[in-house]
Formats: sequence, structure tokens, C-alpha cells
Amino acid sequence: MFNIVTWNINGIRSSQQNLKDLFDSLGADIICLQETKITRDMLDESTALVDGYSSFYSFSRKRSGYSGVATYCKNSYSPFQAEEGLAGTFNVHDDKIDFYDNVHSSFTDEGLRALDAEGRCVMTLHKFKKEETSISLVVINVYCPNAGENDERLPYKLEFYRALNLRCHDFLSQGYYVIVLGDMNVSHRLIDHCEPEDVSSFPKSPSRLWLDGFLHEGGGKFVDSFRHLYPTKEKAFTCWNTKLSARVNNYGTRIDYILLSNQLTDALQDCIIMSDVYGSDHCPVKSSLALDIIPSTKLPALCTKFFKEFSGKQLKMSTFFCKRTLAVEPSNEIHGEPEGSEPKKMRLSMKTTTKQQQSSLLKFFSSGTANSVKESVSSSNSLDTKKSEDDSKYFESTTSTFTTSISSSSASAAWKSVLKGPPPPPLCSGHQEACTLRTVKKKGPNMNRQFWTCSRATGHSSDLNAQCNFFVWAKR
Repeated sequence: MFNIVTWNINGIRSSQQNLKDLFDSLGADIICLQETKITRDMLDESTALVDGYSSFYSFSRKRSGYSGVATYCKNSYSPFQAEEGLAGTFNVHDDKIDFYDNVHSSFTDEGLRALDAEGRCVMTLHKFKKEETSISLVVINVYCPNAGENDERLPYKLEFYRALNLRCHDFLSQGYYVIVLGDMNVSHRLIDHCEPEDVSSFPKSPSRLWLDGFLHEGGGKFVDSFRHLYPTKEKAFTCWNTKLSARVNNYGTRIDYILLSNQLTDALQDCIIMSDVYGSDHCPVKSSLALDIIPSTKLPALCTKFFKEFSGKQLKMSTFFCKRTLAVEPSNEIHGEPEGSEPKKMRLSMKTTTKQQQSSLLKFFSSGTANSVKESVSSSNSLDTKKSEDDSKYFESTTSTFTTSISSSSASAAWKSVLKGPPPPPLCSGHQEACTLRTVKKKGPNMNRQFWTCSRATGHSSDLNAQCNFFVWAKR
């Protein structure tokens, strides 16, 4: 049995678990990750080289900490070829998969580079046995762009979909079997969404119309592995808004898919949504297929194992920041010291030997410090003796009162007596519970503005235990 997993990990460096242990726990032979959020300079050895696996990355060339996908293959499922991008525009290796006729003829070079520049695709070529013959299987790991109906990014998203469709057509025309999997950033049917805002226009969105045509029921060449096995299963979601705790009430969407070319339908054994696996705002999806995979004896050049920084051919930055101690004994002549005097020794060290501790603010109000400050005030106002005495007595009285307050209660209580905290949060209308303060992150006139909302987890509008509709702007 061949098991393959897709998972939008929402930052591979944010994982609190050892990657090998995490991958082994998924029970998969090939693991396709999306939204790794790292560029090559951020990739460390423990992430790139996981024992028992080979890895293949595509990085965003536009900005750091953005997008990115990675495919990890068990050593017994090593690919024969690998490349990044939908059109191979950034591949410099000879062992790329090739076959770009349709996709290259339908886009300009500039357009293809723009699609590949965000690090949204990794392809690996595998082989499996079928009736004494060897069949080629291409696994396409994608993180499709996110865009709303009126979003300026929608044309880019649709162009990405079109290029993906054309590249799949090129592979299928060569007799290859294809698996497309990843975060497609579209929920296909009403059953795949917790609560659409506009039910009538839901199936008419450009993204859903594209997916309709890509799948078999719409005349396409692919099958949605989960819906093929479970066509009527409800609340089968793969993504939740974690900022609103929507996963608590399973108030989410299904936007992560494993799509199989029609020839693989007979091999499909199961497809499960691993909603019990946490660590991201998405959960993994795993498909099992009856395929006898043939491992390659040689890894493709795209493998991270061959990166210079991990192959021992390039010095790491850490070697330039080792601790060093330099001893210097300057001559008498340099420092202008008299003949016969003993030379002074000067030591320079990159390592700090002593730490200067910052004095507590409470020490300022000790009797010794207060007296010192009092004397300073008195001295500076020596021209006006009477005023100096009055100021001194006032300062002494104030300091004594504050010091007594601190000594009679905890430091936190003392500060509370000086600084007033924020006003208590309002109560929501639905549950009469303290609200949560949130901040608008979406670009627009209200960006960074704060508001109060019900603190409960988001849920269906009919769920009385879910978040109510209370909303009020916070006072500026």
C-alpha cells in the first residue's frame, strides 16, 4: 500500500515536534507540505535533512517568510526526477521532468516566471509496477494562490490554475499518471463549506468553475479522492480560522485535496481527513493507493542533500561567530611610557566576563537615595534658602510615603496605586460574558482599529453555544 499526505503546515519552523517523529506519526510514504514560509537562507540542516527521507523544496523569490512548498519522500520511495515550479523556469538541473509544450506555448516567459517565483509547486517523478511494466507517476505538490471574488490577486490565481491544468495535460498526453495535491484555496461544493454568505452565487465563483472543469464530473481528467469515496459526508473540513477558535466547533472549510488522474481511481483504497492532528490552521489529508512503487537508486539534483550548505562544500555562517579572546601587549613606546617602566597589559575579548545588572526602580526610593537626591535639590537651590527647605521637606515626605507603601505591600500593588489599568471589557449581548479585544488586519480605512467581540469560539449561526454577533468599536 502506498500512502501519500498533503498538509498546509503554516510555517515549518513553527513545528514544536521533531520532524522525523512528526512524519513517522503520519504513516505516509510521501509527505507534501505547503506554506513552509522559509527561503533557502532560512533552511537549517535539521529541517532539510530528515533521517530516512529525501526532501525537495521550492522557495518564494519575492519575499521572505512567504508561501513555499516541500515534498518529503521516504528513502524506499525516492523519486527519479524532481523540479520546482509549474513550468520549470527556475530549474538549472538536467534531471527535470520536462514536457512543457502546452504550458510554454500558452504563456509568455515573463508570465511563467511570475507564476513560479512565489514558490508554489514541487513535482517529483516516481515509478510503479503494473502487470510487469513500469508506469511513470508524477506527484504535483501545489499551494494555490488565495484570492477573493473581487481581489486584485484573482487574475493571478486563475492563471496559476490554467498553467496547472495545461501542465497536467502535457503529462497525461505522455501516458503518465498524475496526482495533484495540496491547498487549492477553494471549497468545491456547498457541503465543503460551513456557512457560505451567498448560497446562490457560491457555485458561480471563477475558482469553483475551474475546479468543476478540472474534475471528472465536469469533463476533466481528475477525481477528488475524498468525495469519490465519501460523496455525502458532511462537516468534513480541513481548514479553520484559528484566531476565532473555529476548530472548537468544527466551523471550517475543505480546501485541501488529493486529486487523482482517472487511471488511478481503481487503485484508490481510502482517503481520510486527519482532523485530530494539530499544529496548523489546516489538518493533513491522507490517501492510500494499491501501488507497488519502485524506488530510485539515485536522488535528483534538486534534493536538499546536494545543497552546498549541507554537503560540506560551503562554510556556514556560524563559523564566523565563534568566541575568540585576543591578548595584546603594547610596547612602551606606543603608549609613551618611560624607559624601564613595566608595560601595561590590555586584553580584548569578544565574550563579556561580567554582567551589569540594572538597578531596580524601587532602589531609587530607598532612604539613602532619597537623602542624596534631597541634598542635591537643596544644593541647587541655595540662592533661595526658604524655598529649598520647603522643597526638601516635600520631597522627603513624598518619598517616605511611597517607600512605606512599597514596604507594606507588593510591588505590583504599589504600581496599581499609581497607574490605573484599562477599563473592564464590555459584556456580549448573547451570553453576558466578557468580550475579547481584536484588531482589524485587513487593509482599508479601519486597518489597525480595535473592536470588542464575543470571546466564544466561532460556529454556525444556529449554534447557541458559539460566538454571538456582538460587536462594538473600542474607544480610541
